[in-house]
Amino acid sequence: MLQLALTIIIFLIIVIPVGRYMYHIATWNHTLADPVFDRLDGVIYKIGGVNPHQGMNWRQYALALVGTNAVMVAIGYLILRIQSVGIFNPHNIGNMEPTLAFNTIISFMTNTNLQHYSGESGLSYLSQMLVIIFMMFVSAASGYAACIAFIRGLTGKTKDDVGNFFADLTRITTRLLLPFSIVGGLLLVWQGVPQNFDSNVVLNTLEGTFQTIAMGPIAALEIIKHLGTNGGGFLGANSSTPLENPTIISDLIELYSMMLFPGACVITFGKMVRGRRKKDDKDDDDKNSPKGGASGGQLSTTSSAGTSHGPRLNDHSLTAAIYGWEGRTIFLAMGIIFLVGLSVCYWAELQGNPALAKIGLSQSMG
Repeated sequence: MLQLALTIIIFLIIVIPVGRYMYHIATWNHTLADPVFDRLDGVIYKIGGVNPHQGMNWRQYALALVGTNAVMVAIGYLILRIQSVGIFNPHNIGNMEPTLAFNTIISFMTNTNLQHYSGESGLSYLSQMLVIIFMMFVSAASGYAACIAFIRGLTGKTKDDVGNFFADLTRITTRLLLPFSIVGGLLLVWQGVPQNFDSNVVLNTLEGTFQTIAMGPIAALEIIKHLGTNGGGFLGANSSTPLENPTIISDLIELYSMMLFPGACVITFGKMVRGRRKKDDKDDDDKNSPKGGASGGQLSTTSSAGTSHGPRLNDHSLTAAIYGWEGRTIFLAMGIIFLVGLSVCYWAELQGNPALAKIGLSQSMG
């Protein structure tokens, strides 16, 4: 029980700064890493011919999202169909069958991540990187971009500017998914997750049989799989194999990676709504207050209290400052659902497995 409590407490501590960071990305506020990321983003905008400050209405934003993803689907499908002729294919894996390739590319682009293949035998290293890992990045970035655009639509004063999809996709990828994946991937390598382009290793076991140990860029896929809340894995057995999840530390890294960005999105939402209301209240004060004088301040307080923007921001509690009003409510609701599910799972695990008792094994073995 103590381990569960500490795991949740650590999550609550790290999700707050990440949520604030996502808020800064969504609202184009300054971050310490801007000198580096601004140059990187600028190169991408220049190559793509994108004006990041040109706003889109919701139709333009949706069409840009669907069109961009459609192009990436076509390219990914092509790579899967000709992977046998590519580089980084030490096991000479053949081309993926047409219907399986179509199912795979559609599944990973929509963040569904349904696998009807085993990665170690069905995909070359090139396909794992250029198709699966790439799709895990852009499908997650597309989802977060749509989320941010939706929040802008709720908090903005016009539906004709919900941001620029290409700018959102770029900023979320370069400023959020890539840096966290690099750091998290290195931590997984530190814990023993393979990251190489070597051929599979065949070992002679203590039982006198041979076992094949899969190699490849496993850590790179594993980290974005969890950060982007993607499914699937580099190997057919996914994270149940020690190659993808070798230690308790790697398990915690992957666990926090799955929880981090969804929880941070709630904080981002709450802060964007709170920022919008603060701006509305300030605009009301400026509009209703006579210039100068203490009486002007009293007039603004009384005249704008009943405006259509709702109650003034008089909640100065710590949770409201961190999550915002709406963010605090959503985070609480999510927390209740999580704790209910955790309690049921914990109770079920404590009951043990009757099949173990029948063969004389202790339930404490798990």
